Amino acid sequence: MAHSIRPTNLRKAARRGSVGVGRFYFRVKVEDGRVFDLYYDRAVKSLDQRKGMWTLDQELT
Repeated sequence: MAHSIRPTNLRKAARRGSVGVGRFYFRVKVEDGRVFDLYYDRAVKSLDQRKGMWTLDQELT
């Protein structure tokens, strides 16, 4: 990490990661027993999609 970053911001960056970088993966089981893999993609796609988007990756059988 950069040496010029404030310690409080350094802790935030270590916890959150860089803006618009990374994916968070989840495995979800719904009420009827089906299981899905999905992820939240933090990458900026456009001005309207600055906060990222959820994506269904697959349904497990």
